[in-house]
Amino acid sequence: MVEPMDQKSKQFGTGVQRIPMTFGDFLTSLQNKKGPYHYLTTQYSDDDDVPETFPPPTNALKDDFPLVPTLMGNLVLQQVNLWVGKSKEGSSSGLHHDFHDNLYCLLQGRKRFVLYPPSQSHHLHPHGKIKKVHPNGLISYEHNPVRSDGLNSYDAAKLKTSALKKRLSEVKSNSKSRPVDIKMAKKAYEEARKAFRALQGDAPDPDEADDADAILARLDALEKKNGTSGDEEEWGGIGDSDAGDQGDQADEDPSSFSGVPTSVLHSHLNLPTTTSPPSASDPSTPSFISSLKSAGPPFIVNISAGEMLYLPASWWHEVTSTSQSASDVHMAFNYWFHPPNALDKFALPYKDSVVWKYLRDEQRVAYSSKRGVKRKTEEKDAPIALTKPINKKKRLKL
Repeated sequence: MVEPMDQKSKQFGTGVQRIPMTFGDFLTSLQNKKGPYHYLTTQYSDDDDVPETFPPPTNALKDDFPLVPTLMGNLVLQQVNLWVGKSKEGSSSGLHHDFHDNLYCLLQGRKRFVLYPPSQSHHLHPHGKIKKVHPNGLISYEHNPVRSDGLNSYDAAKLKTSALKKRLSEVKSNSKSRPVDIKMAKKAYEEARKAFRALQGDAPDPDEADDADAILARLDALEKKNGTSGDEEEWGGIGDSDAGDQGDQADEDPSSFSGVPTSVLHSHLNLPTTTSPPSASDPSTPSFISSLKSAGPPFIVNISAGEMLYLPASWWHEVTSTSQSASDVHMAFNYWFHPPNALDKFALPYKDSVVWKYLRDEQRVAYSSKRGVKRKTEEKDAPIALTKPINKKKRLKL
C-alpha cells in the first residue's frame, strides 16, 4: 500500500485512504516530472491490523541487515520498514508518536525532526484519551491500556503461559533434570495458566487478533517462510495481499496523532513549510498556538544520508522529508523495538524477563532457520548474551 498526500493540508499522516500499487508502478510514478508523489510507508499482512516483522520489500533484503544491531543490545524487534518518497520542497508526516522504540537510518535525502517528549502530551492535543504515561515514556490510552513494555495484562499472561509451557517441556526432556526441577517448572506453569484463565473476561473482541496472537503469528509466519526449500512466493506488489479488504472505509484519526495542524506548528516555530498556511479565521488556531507555547521549545534535529536517529517510544515527532534534487527520492530504513522498561539494565531491558526472553529466543530461531552457516559468520553482530532467565495501536507510524 502507498499513501497519497492529503490535498487539503499538503501533508501525509492525515488518515487518507491508502491505495494498493505494485512496487514497479510505484517506482515508475516517482519518475513523473510533477508531484505530489505517493509515499511508501508501513506495510501490513493479510490481517491489516497485524504488521509483519519483515514486510515487503524488506523481506527480500533481510540477509543484508542484522536482526538486532549490536548497539540495541537485547531489545526485541517488532518490525522493520523501508520508507520511500519524493519531494524537493519537503513533505510532512504530521505530528504524532509511535508505540515502539525507533532506530531511524536515513539512506538518501534529508529529514528534519521536530521532537516533543511524552511529558508534554497534554499540550499536544492527541486524538486519543491518555490514561497514563509510563516512567519509560510509553503512552497508554483509555481504549487500549498497556503496561510499560507495550503489552496489556491479557496478552502478557497469555505469552507468559506459552513461555512457561515451553520451559516445562524442556525441563522434562532434559535427562539431567531432577524431580524437584520438574516440580518447580510445573508449578510455575500451572500458576501462569491459572492467572491467564482469570483474565479470560479481559480477552479482546473475538473478531480482532490480540497482540499476543499477533506476535506469535509473526514468528510462526517468519519461521515457515524461512523454512521453505523452494523459491519464495512472488510478491505481487505493495498491498497485494490486503488490497481487497480496503473498500471505501475511511480511516479514523489514530489516537497517537496530534490535532495540531502542521501548518500551525511550522508557523509557530518559524520553520519553512509546504503545508497550507493556517487560516486566520479558524477559531481553534489561537488555542493550538497557546498549547504549543505551553509545551515549550521542541528539539529540532536535522539528519542527512548516512546518519541515524534513535527515538524512544511515544516521543512526539513531526518529520519533514526532502529529496536532494528534483529527480531524487528520499529513502530511509528503520527498526521498531518493543519498548524496554528496565532502563538501568542494558543486558536485561525488560522487567518481565520470562516473556521477553521467550519472545526474543523464538524470534532469533525463526530468523536464523534459513540462514544456516551464514548466520554463524554474523555472531559477532549479535546482541549481548543473556545471563539470566528472563502493540501497537492500529495504523499509521512513521
